[in-house]
Amino acid sequence: MKVLRLLTTTLLLPLAAFAAERPLKIDRDRSFVDVDVKVTIGSFTGHLDAFDAKVNVDDTGKIKSAIFAFKFADLRTGEPERDSKMIAWLGGGAPEGRFEIGALALTSDGQGQVTGRLTFHDITELVEFPINVARDGGVYIITGETTIDYRHWNLKIIRIGLKLGKVDPEVKIRFKLTGSTSTEPKK
Repeated sequence: MKVLRLLTTTLLLPLAAFAAERPLKIDRDRSFVDVDVKVTIGSFTGHLDAFDAKVNVDDTGKIKSAIFAFKFADLRTGEPERDSKMIAWLGGGAPEGRFEIGALALTSDGQGQVTGRLTFHDITELVEFPINVARDGGVYIITGETTIDYRHWNLKIIRIGLKLGKVDPEVKIRFKLTGSTSTEPKK
């Protein structure tokens, strides 16, 4: 009888682990992604107007997986001409980006580090940055920021106006994602 219970538990344990994951429903009105860019003659911030964030948590409330995808056409700087030049700099067409969590390590107060793969311009690079996950019941507030060097994605430094100015290759990405657990398990 013990052998039968052990065998049943062993076979059903992986199914229970997957069945317990629940997606967070991201509240776009309480979330943002901004990109701060320094230029020789000033700076500007791009705001990501649309994105697709898929974050799954388990029954204990821990984040188990996350994928963040976006289109560069949705990254708006307030100047349409600058936005279209960015698309051309990225190679034209409809460039997209994607970040997928590989590992998330948090302390009991929600502070921690996230490591994942950031893909754009047909190149994937490993990035790591500090993150904070605050929880109030079923509501999650996930915040973080990191600085990336766009040259790691084989993009050239942008020169401005007869090569008098340039865009700093290091850009800061800041984000806040607010979401709540849904009642339906992930399938």
